[in-house]
Amino acid sequence: MRFLVRLLLWALILACSGLTQASSDAVAKTSIPIAPNFIISRLIRVVNLRSGVVHEDIGIRAKNIHTEAVNKYIFTVPKNAEARLAYINAFLRQEPKTDLPIKQAGFDSENELQLYEITFHKPLKPNEEIRFGVKIASTHALEPLPAKIPQVARQFVVYADNVYVHSPYPIEELKTTVQLPSQAIQSYTGSDHATVSGSKIVYGPFHSVAPGSYETMRLHFEYSKPILTVTDLRRDLEVSHWGNNLAVEEDYKLLHSGAKLETEFSRVTYQMTRPVHGQTNVLKDLAFTLPAHARDVYYRDEIGNVSTSHLNYEKDSASLVIAPRFPLFGGWKYSWYHGYNVDLGFFDRYIKDTGQYILNVNFVENVNDMVIDRAVVRIILPEGARNVKVDAPFDFDRIDHQPHYSNFDSTGRYMLTLEKHNVVREHEQAIQVAYELPAIRMLQKPLVASGFLFGFFLLSILVSRFSFTIGNPDAKKKKE
Repeated sequence: MRFLVRLLLWALILACSGLTQASSDAVAKTSIPIAPNFIISRLIRVVNLRSGVVHEDIGIRAKNIHTEAVNKYIFTVPKNAEARLAYINAFLRQEPKTDLPIKQAGFDSENELQLYEITFHKPLKPNEEIRFGVKIASTHALEPLPAKIPQVARQFVVYADNVYVHSPYPIEELKTTVQLPSQAIQSYTGSDHATVSGSKIVYGPFHSVAPGSYETMRLHFEYSKPILTVTDLRRDLEVSHWGNNLAVEEDYKLLHSGAKLETEFSRVTYQMTRPVHGQTNVLKDLAFTLPAHARDVYYRDEIGNVSTSHLNYEKDSASLVIAPRFPLFGGWKYSWYHGYNVDLGFFDRYIKDTGQYILNVNFVENVNDMVIDRAVVRIILPEGARNVKVDAPFDFDRIDHQPHYSNFDSTGRYMLTLEKHNVVREHEQAIQVAYELPAIRMLQKPLVASGFLFGFFLLSILVSRFSFTIGNPDAKKKKE
C-alpha cells in the first residue's frame, strides 16, 4: 500500500514539473511582429569566400507600400548566423552614400531571429523607393573537410548557408553570387538555377520570393591558405608626455584552424617539398605593417629573441616580417609578442579650447584575414590623467578604468582597458581617447624621483653616523 502511495506521489511530482517546464518554455518564447511596410523590388547578394572571414555585401532596393511615411527598416539574421556574426553595417547606395544607423531591435525566440533596425535619414513617402546596402562579416564559417590531410596535400573546406537572404518582406527579384578562391570546386548544392563561371557560382535570379524563404546552399571547395585564429590578443599602448613617446606592444596567441596533419610532421618531407608549399595550408611567416617612424622594434617569443624576423623601412610605413621558429600546420599553436616606440606627436594632440588631450589610435592593427576571438587593448595614460572618455565607431564588450603602477609611480597611472570578442579587419578603425592632464601633475614623477634620491642620501648620512662595532671602543683604546 505504501509503495503504491509513493508511486502516485512521484508520478504527480513529475507531471507537475513537466507542466511547469512546458509553461516556462511557452512563456520564454516570444514573437516580435514586423509591420509589412516594404516590398523589396530587387536584392543582390555577393558572398566572398576568398578569405578566412566570410564577407557579404547585400544591395537592397525597397519600396514603401504603407499608407504613411516610414523611416525604419527591419533586417533579420537567423540565430545560427548571428552566432558567427562579427560585424554588420548599413549604408546608402544612393546620394549622399553615407552610413545608416543600425542597432539590435530584439530577439524573436519563436522564429529564432535576431532583428536589426535600420533608420533612414528622412522618412520614406508612400510608393517611394530607396537603395541601400548591408555589409556583414562572419567568422568560423569555413570547416575543413577532410579534417585531417597529409603533410603535402591541398586543403578543402565546406561552407553552408541559405541560398536566399532571410527577409521579413517579400522580394520580387533576388540573386546570390558566391566568389570562391579558385576554380577547384568539389561539389555544390542549392537551387537548380545555379550556374558556375570560373571561380564564381551564381544562384538565380529568383522571382517572387516569399518572406522567410530558405534553401540549403552547401559548397565544398579548395582553400589553399592557412585559416588563422588569434585566440587571445593583448595590445598595450603606454603614453609618456615626458619622453614624447608612445610605446606599443602586442602579445599574440595564434592557432592554425585549418585541416590537421593525419600523420606526424616530417622535417625531411618539408624541406623536399618547398616548391609546393604555396599550394598547401602551411604558415611560414606573417607580415605586419608598422608606422614609418617606428623605432626600437623587437620580436620575441617564450624562448627569447627570434632572429628570423625582418624589418624593412619604406616611404610611408615599415614592414615587419615574422617567421616563427617552426612552420604552422592545422591545429598547431604559436605565441609571441612584438613592440616598438614611436613619437607621441603623431597620435596625440592638445586642444586649447577644451584643455583636453586627444589620443587617436587604431583599436587593432594588421588583422588581415585573421579572426581574433578576444582582443584586449590597454591604454596606459600618465599619472594625474582625469576625465577620461573613449569614442569608438563600435561597441565594446567590457570597459574598465583602473590604476597601473610602473617605475617611480606614486599614485599610479590611469589605465583604460577595452575588450571585444570576435574581432575582424572591419574593427581596424580609429578610436579617440580624450583626457585632461594638469600641468602640475607633469612634475609628479620627477618630484617623486628627486624625493626618493634625497631620502636615500639622507638615510645614508644618518647611517654613517652610527657605529656598528662589537664591544666598547674606549676600552680597547685603554688596553692598547
